[in-house]
Amino acid sequence: MLISKFDNTGIAKEIELFEQKYNFIFPEVYRNFLLKYNGGETPKSKFKIKKISSDIRAFYGFGYADEHYHFDKIQKNNYFNEWMQEGVMPIAANVFGDYVMIGINNSNKGKIYFFYHDRPNKYIELSEDLEAFMSKCKSEKIGHIQTIEERKQKLINNGNKKNITPALIKIWKEQINEYANMHQEEIVLDKGVLQ
Repeated sequence: MLISKFDNTGIAKEIELFEQKYNFIFPEVYRNFLLKYNGGETPKSKFKIKKISSDIRAFYGFGYADEHYHFDKIQKNNYFNEWMQEGVMPIAANVFGDYVMIGINNSNKGKIYFFYHDRPNKYIELSEDLEAFMSKCKSEKIGHIQTIEERKQKLINNGNKKNITPALIKIWKEQINEYANMHQEEIVLDKGVLQ
């Protein structure tokens, strides 16, 4: 699986403060993942496990993580305290706002679940641990990012010149800016302690 990791400066302290605040310890492999990558964006990534098929837009992070995929944001979710009491917490999200969750209590520590945002209180177990989950995730390299001119020409060639609007061009510019400087790397999970 490929990831464009978030800046992990000072993450060990952020993790420690989060664990103290909620009185739990992250599963070791996931904690090491956070220390190494601090979450990150995962464009063109997806999985199919059991009867669940989903993309994965990003893994949550601390500190300098993207504001949309920051643990500060997820803590404001109406269900967050309930999730914590039930021994699960979100670690990633898809484009629809559904979550990949991880077990954090003694009975489910490290197990990975899927949670539909519009079906509260239903956790669908995906795997025994993060490693098994990520082995089922597939990513594509971003590759060539089409320029605005290439995108315009494609629409014109397909007879859709009327669809080229200032709003669409703005969206294209945002996509180009987002992906142009993104560095994807293969996720390598460490079972030992990373310091």
